[in-house]
Amino acid sequence: MTGAPPMGTVEQHDLADEIYQLLIAQGTLFALHAPIRQTLTNLTEFLALRHQYDRETLAAGIETALEADPRFTREEVAGEVRFVTSRHGAYMPRQEVDTHSFRQRLHEPEHPLPVDDISVVVSTSRPAITSVEPVYISDYWQVQVGITPVEDGGDEDEAETGQFVAPIHEPVASTEGVKSPVVAFDEVLSPADVVTLAETESAITAQTTGEQEAAESEVLQPDMPQTLVEPVEGETITHAPVAPVAPVTPVPSVQMPPAGRQTVERATIFTLPDGTMIDLRQPSEALLAEHGSALAQLLADKIEQDPLRRIVSFGRYYFPEANVVNLGKNDLRKIREYMLERNEPLLDAELINDVFYHNARQADYEGLRFSINYRLHREKDFEFVGVEGANLWSTRGLPVIGGKRIKAAEMGQITSYLVEGFDDSRDSIDGGTATEVTSVTHQLTFFEWEYGIIPLDAALATLLPGPVLTDQRSAVLRFDSPQRYSQVLVEVRYPTGNRGGWLQGFEEFFHEHLVPSALVTLTRTDEPGIFTLTYEEGNESDERILTFDEKKNKLGFNNVTFYCAIDEDLLPSQSRLGRLNRLKAFPMGERRKAEMILEHVAEVIGEQVGTRAEPQYAITLDDFFVAYNVLRPASKRLLRSLLEHSPGFVADETTPDLFTYVPMTGTDVEANEDEDEEQREPEVSRADVPPTRRRYGGRYDEDDE
Repeated sequence: MTGAPPMGTVEQHDLADEIYQLLIAQGTLFALHAPIRQTLTNLTEFLALRHQYDRETLAAGIETALEADPRFTREEVAGEVRFVTSRHGAYMPRQEVDTHSFRQRLHEPEHPLPVDDISVVVSTSRPAITSVEPVYISDYWQVQVGITPVEDGGDEDEAETGQFVAPIHEPVASTEGVKSPVVAFDEVLSPADVVTLAETESAITAQTTGEQEAAESEVLQPDMPQTLVEPVEGETITHAPVAPVAPVTPVPSVQMPPAGRQTVERATIFTLPDGTMIDLRQPSEALLAEHGSALAQLLADKIEQDPLRRIVSFGRYYFPEANVVNLGKNDLRKIREYMLERNEPLLDAELINDVFYHNARQADYEGLRFSINYRLHREKDFEFVGVEGANLWSTRGLPVIGGKRIKAAEMGQITSYLVEGFDDSRDSIDGGTATEVTSVTHQLTFFEWEYGIIPLDAALATLLPGPVLTDQRSAVLRFDSPQRYSQVLVEVRYPTGNRGGWLQGFEEFFHEHLVPSALVTLTRTDEPGIFTLTYEEGNESDERILTFDEKKNKLGFNNVTFYCAIDEDLLPSQSRLGRLNRLKAFPMGERRKAEMILEHVAEVIGEQVGTRAEPQYAITLDDFFVAYNVLRPASKRLLRSLLEHSPGFVADETTPDLFTYVPMTGTDVEANEDEDEEQREPEVSRADVPPTRRRYGGRYDEDDE
């Protein structure tokens, strides 16, 4: 044995919760409210073997923990201690007392009609038969019409329970200052407390308060429905003048628990899995404001752990599984064919209206809407590409948004710098106003303009909606251009793991209206999933700007006329950086190597400051940024880190942001490779490597191509 277990408040709660789970497992096939019993001895033996605790100390700890837990009830039978619970929680014994029998409802209505003649209640007329069967007339109705006096006749059960009702054909006028008697079926009165309305009226008129005060001072017993006897409409009530009567303070009813039911004090302290204790007596607004997310997550976890899956979820919405509408193969086929006909992702509301012919005014609209989203999410042919408030669905066979020039796996690795701490846009975001961002301004680089892709940095992540589902990888948004009266469907790829995110689908719009270094503004609208795309317009301009010929796979300068405002320092023009067309258009798989691209850009764009035998290249950080973003996107923070930590790059001490690159010679390459010889194998022999070739390649010119 390892000694006694810790018996703090949290430990007691954990121990009680563990025992409750054991009893729930024991009574898996029991009814929801059926009692599940287990002795203290068995519980002690089981937990002592499991946790290696001392049995006597553990028994005392179990008894203390279960007595403090409202889900358990302690019993002692023949000197043996047992604890009782149920799958629903605390076990409540059934009440066998029948307080609402069929006989009572049939013969003693809660609001009886006035009876002037017994024929109103029952008729002895029968069809033409040989004999007339006797008809039973309830004693209740006989008392109502005065056939049987209350003192002499009446049902014995009624006399015992005191359920007498005064005649209602003699109403009592409501007099100010006088408390009218209330005869309630939920109050059990003794025979001495029974008074008729006529007696009460005469007592008030004669100011004889003896019997009235005695009747009003009695303590009424509960557990019967209350009924106020009111005057019948149409009757004329005349009364003699009544003198004021001092008000009598009624004795409040004493609510006694039903026989056989044990009063269980409910706990008001709820403990979260992390040990946080919540007082449930606080207002709901305060609880949700402080612990709303934790409680929501805990509730979602409990629903997810339900083995019967009685409640299913889609995003933040939950629905009973039994009420989910089943969609057959024919329904799924109709939905997919309609999407292919429209040739774009569609909202769930459009599918309901156009495929199932339902509208929002029908009672089952929300149930059908949840069912469609829930069922489509379980089908492999459909993909959820919506955002919060706009459930958008795509299917297999729709055209890819943004084309197929770049694979998603390659782009995710290229933009991985965004999740590795090299995102410049985080510096301009204030933590307190991150959720209030309504627009973001972005400067286009050549890579973004050419491929219509914008990296999903921190600024854009605060503007754009996040994923709704845990397994959602992308979302489709619509960007409206009020300047061009057009719209663009854009796919947002969310970051996953060590891969970054991006937006794709702007290629056609950028090539038609913008040039690299243009300033675009993305703005949120009131509609979820809809944004606006604007840019700063300028005068007509002609420049020889860098372009890419995809057929020849070469970069070159061409005359371009544009009407947007630009940043001259970031424009990849021939007049500013005339050697940009010498950059090699590597395959996307090669562009993932950031150091290789950095060295290639330095050799092509850098100014030669060395000799032919010992070349050296000088280049500024701004030129690095423009040229580097021709081949792949990168932030200045990433470039600065690469320049400071890559071998061969030296920062100029006199000029800020000026770097000198010294290519590695053949001897340096061999020395560097000897250090890593145990980790990798050379792909080619050392004799085949030219002296000028570096780790990631060599000097690329026309002959190498």
